[in-house]
Amino acid sequence: MSTALEPVVPHTVSRSSSGVKHRPEIDGLRALAILPILLHHCGVTALRGGFTGVDIFFVISGYLITGIIQAELAAGSFSLTSFYRRRIVRILPALTLMIVVVLALGCMILLPKPLRDLGRSAAATAAFGSNIYFYTTVDYFYSDLKPLVHTWSLAVEEQFYLLYPILLLALRGLERRRLVQVLMGITATSILTGLYYAVFDPGGGFYLLPARIWELLLGGLVALGVFPKLPQVVRTVAVWGALVVIVASVFAIRSTWPFPVPFAFPVAGSAALLIAYAPGTRAAGLLSLRPLRWIGLISYSLYIWHRPIIAFYLQGRSEIIGSADIAILVTLSFMAAILSYFLVERPALRCWRKGTGLMPHMIALGGLVTIAAAGLIIAKQAERIKHLPTDVTRVAGYLQFDKTPAGRAQYATGHCFHLPYTTPNDTACLQMASDRANVLLVGDSHAGQLSQELRRAIAPANMLQATAAGCRPTIQGKGLRSCRGIVIAALEEVDVSRLQGVVIAGRWFDTDRPLLIETIRRLQQRGARRIVVVGPMVEYSADFPDLLARSMLDHDFGRMKKAREADRRPLDEAMRRDVLATGARYVSHFDIECPGGRCRLFTADGGPIHIDHSHLTPLASIPVAQAIAREISR
Repeated sequence: MSTALEPVVPHTVSRSSSGVKHRPEIDGLRALAILPILLHHCGVTALRGGFTGVDIFFVISGYLITGIIQAELAAGSFSLTSFYRRRIVRILPALTLMIVVVLALGCMILLPKPLRDLGRSAAATAAFGSNIYFYTTVDYFYSDLKPLVHTWSLAVEEQFYLLYPILLLALRGLERRRLVQVLMGITATSILTGLYYAVFDPGGGFYLLPARIWELLLGGLVALGVFPKLPQVVRTVAVWGALVVIVASVFAIRSTWPFPVPFAFPVAGSAALLIAYAPGTRAAGLLSLRPLRWIGLISYSLYIWHRPIIAFYLQGRSEIIGSADIAILVTLSFMAAILSYFLVERPALRCWRKGTGLMPHMIALGGLVTIAAAGLIIAKQAERIKHLPTDVTRVAGYLQFDKTPAGRAQYATGHCFHLPYTTPNDTACLQMASDRANVLLVGDSHAGQLSQELRRAIAPANMLQATAAGCRPTIQGKGLRSCRGIVIAALEEVDVSRLQGVVIAGRWFDTDRPLLIETIRRLQQRGARRIVVVGPMVEYSADFPDLLARSMLDHDFGRMKKAREADRRPLDEAMRRDVLATGARYVSHFDIECPGGRCRLFTADGGPIHIDHSHLTPLASIPVAQAIAREISR
């Protein structure tokens, strides 16, 4: 039950009780890993690949644990009970306190749906399964308000270390060469599994153990001496090159790239090179500097506390983090980490690390069961714990609406609205009817949200739908191959001359304007009679139902105006001019949602206009669909 962030050996002596030499440069390497993670999560947008610090931690942890186990096996002193005791004492005290504090704050701060999710994630964390829970519920890169989402990496290691010591114990009779072959075989299998996930299920590759084993075993192979000895000059070049690659990766790697296979290779490989070849080089001296070593010492506490601090700080606020917010979040994270390290981590190690008794195991089991039970109770009783007035409950109930059956029906999800790495759209979605008029709807989720109501608005006409999440609805544009295929099939393969109208909608940006005009002209050349472009959405910098519910509770709606994205109105006006100049028709969300410059917040039944930052609720989509239908018919 280790974590990628734990300093497995004491830092005040040169050698641990297990006989593994302490290497101060590894403390500095931990700092090199945790700082990008912290800054990336705190809003430093330049560090787009800051999340790769976790991959460094995996390699470090695999190296240290393998070295400790192998040393104890060689000395005949290895004990599974002692191994798990050390992991328990090292990991659980600070983690348990963090979860308890998070649950308490969640009961006071969160709305019912997020509180229910928090309770479930706390139970999953206590069961060492939070990576599986978050894999099934949330995209890691859109989860700033999830206080426990970062525990996925702890779960990966906890699962690995429940099995890895048993494997090494079972293979203890093998000679080193055979052991290395077995571990390399497992490493290769994990990489192949990661390649499969990269193609078919990137979320699974990111969160789940099978695609991460190779990173931990890469560190283990370093500990087993697989990396060959090199001349000093070559070692120096290798370690400085590794440092450059790590720093470059933090700036260059994108969250949309398949991960960890193949784009974790540079970071994980560089971490392994540093561990293998840094001793005796100036790079080791750099990593051994006191400030870096000090950050490395508190890196575990810094990791477990920073994400809850960010999540609670952003509740009811804009999720666009400014420089002042960054300074506050970094300061709070370091303060929490220092307190946790000196008041929890070190005392626990002094009191419990040594010994042969089972008391730590029993306390750990009892604590985990208690946390899991508390989390499940909170999840079940979330509506009672955070009781809201009826009108506020109606608004808050639209959080995560798109994942409900009604939300899926609104978009035709799984049928004519394609989500990344899911089955292709039904071919029937682009079939024309011979006995009535046909209308084509093409675009991303901002088009998909109109699906249900547009079908009703244009009836009895038949609607063809080609919509895919995150895909530019233009002939030239960015997007995954699967979604681009859907858009191109609609715009270039459908006989648009037989259509009554083509409706194009998307999450527009200023850079899309020339591509959109080119697309309109191409469609007109192919015989399209009526082309209707739906302009940019009114957008907010946080989840609309959460903001609106909190505004209702506080009787202060000023935050709604502050959270409204100011750059969308000028884009709407520019797009209107561009589109009308081509002879196409234009429907403005701003004209419908913000008549006279005053943006509506509620639908006729008291529900919110939006379900998240921008997407409409079903009732709010009706006037937009009707406006489109009028443009098609006139």
